[in-house]
Amino acid sequence: MNSRLIQHSIGILLLNLFTAYALSAQWSNKTLTFGATTRNYRVYQSPNYNASNPAALIIALHGLGDNMTNFSAGLNFSSIADTANIICIYPQALSDPFVGAAWNSSAGTFGYYPNSSVDDIGFIQALMDSAIFDYAIDNSKIYVCGFSMGGFMTQKMALQANSRIAAFVSLSGTIGSGISSLNPGRQVPIAHFHGTADSVVTYSNGQYGWDVDSLVNFWVNNNACAPTPNFYNYPDIANDGLTVERHEYGNGNPSSDFWLYKINEGAHTVLGLPQNDINQTLEVWLFLNRYRLSSTASENKVISDDILTLYPNPAQSKLFLQFSNMQAVNPASVMIYNLQGALLLSTHLTSNANEIDVQRLLPGLYVLTVIQGEKRQVIRFVKA
Repeated sequence: MNSRLIQHSIGILLLNLFTAYALSAQWSNKTLTFGATTRNYRVYQSPNYNASNPAALIIALHGLGDNMTNFSAGLNFSSIADTANIICIYPQALSDPFVGAAWNSSAGTFGYYPNSSVDDIGFIQALMDSAIFDYAIDNSKIYVCGFSMGGFMTQKMALQANSRIAAFVSLSGTIGSGISSLNPGRQVPIAHFHGTADSVVTYSNGQYGWDVDSLVNFWVNNNACAPTPNFYNYPDIANDGLTVERHEYGNGNPSSDFWLYKINEGAHTVLGLPQNDINQTLEVWLFLNRYRLSSTASENKVISDDILTLYPNPAQSKLFLQFSNMQAVNPASVMIYNLQGALLLSTHLTSNANEIDVQRLLPGLYVLTVIQGEKRQVIRFVKA
C-alpha cells in the first residue's frame, strides 16, 4: 500500500473514532423560547443514561462574560456524570449592553445591575421543566451551582426560588448587593467555595455583593446552625501555594447544612487535579449528592448516614468494612472513585464483615460511597 493511501486510511480511521466518541459523549446544544426570547443551553447526557433509572439534574451557571461551551469544559461534570447518573445543563446568559453575558443575579456596583429586567429565575425554572420533559429526571435530585456571577445567581435562586431544588453550591460568588428579599422560607442545604486571595470577587469588603463572612453568618442563622463548625483540612498534595479547609456548620439535622470551602491564597478560579489539592467539580457533586428534596417540596432529607465503618485508613492492601447498628440485614452497594470522579471499583456487601482488595490502587486519596436503600455514606480514605 502506498504512503498516500496509508495516510488516507489513517485519516478515515481517526475521523471515525472521533465521530464515535462525539456520538457517545452526547453533548448537544439546544434552544428554549422563554418570554418571547430564544435562549441557548448545552446538555450533557451520559452514554450510560437509561430512562428506566431517573437521573439527577444539575444546572451549572457560568460567570460574567463567559459562555456555556467554555464553562461546560471548565466545570466538567461529564466524567462524573458517566458513572453517577446525572443530566448536566449549562445555560447561556443573555448579553448585557455594557458588560456582556450576564445573569440577573442582583450583583452590581455603583447602582448598576446587569440585565436587571431579564427573568433568569423563570428561565432556569423553565429549563427544569424542559429537562423533565426530555429525560427521566428524579425530581427530588435537582441541583443548581454556579461560578462567579453564576455563583451570585445560585445564591439568588437559593434565596428566592428554592422550592424545587434539593441543594445549591456557589463558587466565588456571594449574595448580590441588589438583593432585597432575604427570606428563603426554609432551611436550605448550601455550600460556598471562595479563595482568600480572590481579586475579582474579594473575600472581604465585596464590591459587587456581600463579603464571605456576612454570607456565612446569614446562612448559619437561616439554617439554625451551631456557630462553631467542624473542620476538615484537605491534604496539601500539590505544590500550588494553596491549602483548602472545609468548615461544616450544622445543627444535628444534616439537611440544614451550610458548608464553607475556604481556599487559602486561592484566586478567582476553579481548582483541579493534579495542579491543586482538590478536584473542585467532584467536591461540588459530593456535597450536592448528599441531599434529596422531600415530596412536600418544603423540606430536604439528607441521604448521608453512618452505614458502616472503614479501617485501616490509610490502607495498604485491604479495606475492612463493618456495618453499623445491625445494618447488615440489608445488602449495600459500594463504589470507589478517584478524585477525578472516575469509578474504579463497584461491589456489593451482604454480610457484617467485608473486605475489599485495594492493592492495585495507586497511592493517594480516594472516595468510597456506600448506598443501602435510600441511605448513602461518603468516606474518604488514603491508599498508602
